[in-house]
Amino acid sequence: MANTEAALLKRRLSLLVVVALVTAPQLFAGRTWYKAIAPAQKEAKTKNQLILVDMYAEWCGWCKRFEREVFPSQVFQDATADIVLLRLDTEDGKEGTQFARRYAVTSLPTFVLLSPDLTIAGLLRGYAPPNDFAQSLKDTRKAYSDFTRRANNETSIAKDPIQRLSLAKEYTQRQQYDKAEVRFKKLTTDKGIPAAIRDEAYYNLAINFVVQNKLDDAQKTIRELTGLSKLGESVERARMLSGQIYMQEGNLLGAANEFRNFKKQFPNSSLLPQIDMILPEIERRLASSGK
Repeated sequence: MANTEAALLKRRLSLLVVVALVTAPQLFAGRTWYKAIAPAQKEAKTKNQLILVDMYAEWCGWCKRFEREVFPSQVFQDATADIVLLRLDTEDGKEGTQFARRYAVTSLPTFVLLSPDLTIAGLLRGYAPPNDFAQSLKDTRKAYSDFTRRANNETSIAKDPIQRLSLAKEYTQRQQYDKAEVRFKKLTTDKGIPAAIRDEAYYNLAINFVVQNKLDDAQKTIRELTGLSKLGESVERARMLSGQIYMQEGNLLGAANEFRNFKKQFPNSSLLPQIDMILPEIERRLASSGK
């Protein structure tokens, strides 16, 4: 019995050591890089700093070039002196993989700049030498600073529907979908909003739903838009989006009908070349399935 308990204790201690090694900060290229989100976020909240996440994979040659040429450079050290650093393996099957899916990281190298609450402050994609990367990071931080300033002073643009629409779009881009939804909906219901701005708000609200995979809500929003307006760029884009949603759902007949009606209703649309590329393939697949 004593030997069994000792063996169990040994295994538990070994597991704790493994966990500690996996999540402990790593001294890499002259800076401390976290290897897990929770401790990185904790430091970011404590210091009120942004988090720069290096999304990498062992097979990524350009990622390794970052390791050799960019991270050790003084210009990188200076540019990230007040930023929490985090490295995640996109193919670890765990936190890194989940993170890549959450933030739609589909190419490497990609750096995700996050606020302490893990909302997107910016994205930097592809390789860049030290000076160029530092400049891109500086520009990204400035853009995020401008965004937070406008968000914190939103009352100052209350009577400017164009600026309100721009801010709502940026919330979507930064994956703050709930905040974007509230602002788009107000633009669709507030009195005195120009029809073109209202329609664009409807279209972007539908996009906001699509990126969350709320496809029924997106289609409902498109129907509300087309019930109010029959013409205009936002209406055309919304109708095309409707067809694309049908395709995403596997409803090829619905998509074909939507695109056919689109061609009849908007014979001069700039979107027709895209429709003409998609529709024949849908019709071919429908014919082969006997529908």
